[in-house]
Amino acid sequence: MSLNLNEFVKFSHLLADLASKKSMQYFRNKLVIENKDDESPVTIADKETEMVIRDQIKKVYPSHGILGEEYENENIDSEFIWVIDPIDGTRSYIIGRPLWGTLISLAFKGQPIIGMADFPALNERWIGYKNKCLLNNS
Repeated sequence: MSLNLNEFVKFSHLLADLASKKSMQYFRNKLVIENKDDESPVTIADKETEMVIRDQIKKVYPSHGILGEEYENENIDSEFIWVIDPIDGTRSYIIGRPLWGTLISLAFKGQPIIGMADFPALNERWIGYKNKCLLNNS
């Protein structure tokens, strides 16, 4: 499988756009809060946001692996592994503080090649790849 970094960067932005749309649907709305085994909170927003990301990865790159926060890992023997945290900072998210984000990264053969932190409520997106680190693509 080839390493087309520009294609994966573009796809990372698509994933963040989809995640942002889903997570903002629930932001500052009343949520049912559950606790995971480690006692950290999780909401429907966490679960649905991760599922939107996973579904898109599986649709476009079905052979890629996924290591996520809310669901079981998939295809972790793949050369390409997407690592996702749909809502990093769930406690802030729950109380309506805009200091939470979606984390998306891609590793190739165990080495990170793209890292993204998207903060939808602040309208800020950081991405790092190949000696670049950009805020809002500039």
